[in-house]
Amino acid sequence: MTLFNQVNFTLFISFLLPVSFLPAEENQQMVLGDFSSQTRVIPESWQPLTFGSIDEHTSYILVDDQNIKVIKAESNESASGLSRKISFNPKEYPYLSWRWKVNKAIVGTDVTSKSGDDYAARIYVMFKYDLKDLSEDEQSSISWYKFFNGKLPPLATLNYIWANKMAVGNIVSSPYTDRVKMVILKNKESTLQEWHIEERNIYQDYKNAFGEEPKDVISIAIMTDTDNTSAMAETYFGDIIVSKIPRLKTQVVRGILKNK
Repeated sequence: MTLFNQVNFTLFISFLLPVSFLPAEENQQMVLGDFSSQTRVIPESWQPLTFGSIDEHTSYILVDDQNIKVIKAESNESASGLSRKISFNPKEYPYLSWRWKVNKAIVGTDVTSKSGDDYAARIYVMFKYDLKDLSEDEQSSISWYKFFNGKLPPLATLNYIWANKMAVGNIVSSPYTDRVKMVILKNKESTLQEWHIEERNIYQDYKNAFGEEPKDVISIAIMTDTDNTSAMAETYFGDIIVSKIPRLKTQVVRGILKNK
């Protein structure tokens, strides 16, 4: 096994370890998506995220992948997500880490248009916002949205996406609103049918995207949607963790030292 593969293997295993087995300094974390320790069903803390105007919903089930429990999402001209309500200070817990795998991508994805606003994989991070800070027109629109959907729209949101044409690293506004920012982490050049481990500083990403300090995080969501492009997609999501310190950097160093 090459050093590169050894390090990747160490990274993969480290993401699956329960919190109690991690080194002491890495106990400063919260496991938001504890999928790997489940047996049959998705944790109750993760609830369906649906939209009043969309009747067809994405399927989410707990499955085995390499003997590890993960969430499998299948979308067929549908849209919905899974969301967990949570409250924490992103300045205290700035690092969000997870892994995902896309088996079937969406060719028609286009982050710049409403008709192409579909993604095989996305992670929502929703932050608290005050209605009084918005314009009267925005407040009126939000009131109508809440009336029809029973909840506030996901404004003040970072949306980490598996895009198509746009270059990785770009941060752009949603085609629906400037108050949702799309962070491109993967695109058509990214490898399919292979697990990818991600880590983002959500505190810094929010400041870069919105030019202001974020309020508390209020929920995290995963989503696979193909309703606008009338396509199909298949995606897998692993455990989701927030932490006070970066997890990947320390794991890479330990992986190299361990395998010398």
